[in-house]
Amino acid sequence: MRLLAAMITALLTASLAPSAQALAENPATVVGDDQRPDAQTVEFTVHSPSLDGLFQWKKVRLLVPKDWSKDATRTWPTLWLLHGASGDHQSWTGGSHIKQLVADRGVIVVMPETNACSSYSDWWNYGNGGAPAFETYLVDQLRPLLEQKYHASTDRAAVAGLSMGGLGAMKLAANHPGMFKSAASYSGAVSPLFQATDGTLNGPDAVKASGLVCLGTDWKKIWGEPGYPFDTTNPQDVRQRAIWQRASPVVQAEGLRGIPLYVSFGDGTSGDAGWQYPEPPNPARCTNPSNNPKGEAVEHLVYGMGHQLVDKLDSAHIPVTVCAHAGTHAWLYWDRELNASFPMLMSSIGA
Repeated sequence: MRLLAAMITALLTASLAPSAQALAENPATVVGDDQRPDAQTVEFTVHSPSLDGLFQWKKVRLLVPKDWSKDATRTWPTLWLLHGASGDHQSWTGGSHIKQLVADRGVIVVMPETNACSSYSDWWNYGNGGAPAFETYLVDQLRPLLEQKYHASTDRAAVAGLSMGGLGAMKLAANHPGMFKSAASYSGAVSPLFQATDGTLNGPDAVKASGLVCLGTDWKKIWGEPGYPFDTTNPQDVRQRAIWQRASPVVQAEGLRGIPLYVSFGDGTSGDAGWQYPEPPNPARCTNPSNNPKGEAVEHLVYGMGHQLVDKLDSAHIPVTVCAHAGTHAWLYWDRELNASFPMLMSSIGA
């Protein structure tokens, strides 16, 4: 069994390394010259036909090691940080201490721009598929570009994200076993099919809301409709539930087996984070408080989603580090939890 497992792992890892042919066929291209806002930061624009219409151009921000250059002959491991629905490629450097955390590390931090309702997915588009295909863009196009042009390692990557990006981190890691060596979610919308029992928001409500803020996008274009029990009282009416299930880290939890995982979420009540950079976050913060239905609505929903993912991982005997804490949907807590999970993320990629 051990030999078989090793062979499967080797095949998965080998399949992830881009061949010269795959790179040559990559439809995504870097447009124009790189920008250098400062010595630690590289920013560039990618054009991809897998993205939609006027939005085929997306920014990518990198934090690079001190000895990095475009002429380098070596590679560096990568940490992917995914933004939430209200964010973009600049969110993590603006809201967290990531620049300080990696200043003396041999790691490239990858911060890609998607959009406010990307869900880090290839959209259903009423059954027609096609653009925008954010998962295809990130996994099959941006990743090879980083390896070919920016000296990213082909086999050492970690991923973390907040809110919608927390869904993205766990979703991409689960759907592409072997691509990431660890994954972390901070206030992540990690259970799209979550059903509240107290009359508050359900999982699909988050997708519906993201469609409203995403230039009036019809939310059904993303994954379709989840069917029973959200859209109909008929248990046989499942509509596009299979698409929602593929996008759900809870349903796809088996794909997370074998890598270090970190999941954090708040109870919706505000207060002092009890932490100041660069202090190590106090383990006592993870009090696993009761979910407060009168707290902030978004984090109240995220709390239920987070617990559902953790319960699924526990039942499958998949190890996960969990921090359920007092807090709202805010950078005050996401920055703290990034710092708390940072050693795990770095250890997994040898940085």
